[in-house]
Amino acid sequence: MDSRRLCNNQAPVTKSTMFNRSITVSFVAAASFLTVVKLLQLQHPMLNPGAVHTTHAAITRHHDLPDCLRPNNDTIPRYRYGLLPKPFINLGMPKMGSSSLQTFFACGDYKSSHYECGKDLCADCMKRAVANSNGPLSSCGEFDAFVQMDDGSFFPQIEYLNEIHEESPNATFLLTFRGMDGWYRSISHWPPNADKTNPPLVMSNRMKRANITGLPSGVGNNVHEFSEWFCNHVNNVRDYVKRHPSHALIEIDIEDYNVGKRLGEFFGIRDTCWGHANKNPGLAERN
Repeated sequence: MDSRRLCNNQAPVTKSTMFNRSITVSFVAAASFLTVVKLLQLQHPMLNPGAVHTTHAAITRHHDLPDCLRPNNDTIPRYRYGLLPKPFINLGMPKMGSSSLQTFFACGDYKSSHYECGKDLCADCMKRAVANSNGPLSSCGEFDAFVQMDDGSFFPQIEYLNEIHEESPNATFLLTFRGMDGWYRSISHWPPNADKTNPPLVMSNRMKRANITGLPSGVGNNVHEFSEWFCNHVNNVRDYVKRHPSHALIEIDIEDYNVGKRLGEFFGIRDTCWGHANKNPGLAERN
């Protein structure tokens, strides 16, 4: 026996020992390989279909877009998560996730309005309230969240932002984003089949006729004109919140795969409460 092995108290290296070491190395290598494969699956859209939303919608679509067409994800400090004051008011546009927001808040046990405030349209109710010098929110119901105030023709989130602030200076604002091509296709085909059976009823045509601030009558003939209008609206909301910092402003991309998780953190609601509601059966979209 080798004296050096005895001095180091080493066991003899037998064929069995060498075999065991080989097996151990093989297991370590296999585990490392599986870890790498798992990481690739999480990132690669062909291996993980769920990643498609993140890579294509939240990353590729945002590349080279102007700031007004992509959400700012860093508007709320983490210490405010779950503590944002009510009411929660969506200042975004129709067909940009408002129905999904309605379902989300209802799932979180919040009382929310979507398009209708009780038996009345929110837009009509708010117009009467402001005309009578009353608050546009409390006059139309005691809701924790207003997820769509407009009726596709009149937009309180544009026309009555000052009145909303005066009545509820600490309200939490939301701005929803989606790809402009998809949004334009959505508003140009809503309600379903109206583009074929009753074109004047189509949302984009109603908006084009409505003479909305920033979108005068006759403007809204294509995705570019609607994109410019939305861009200006986003900039106006951001500037307003800068001038009135009592409001928190949450900006979300409804096509981001992680939107449920982000909303869940902001409002203390389960991320599984987020889903796609009010789908147009003829289109793949978020409404």
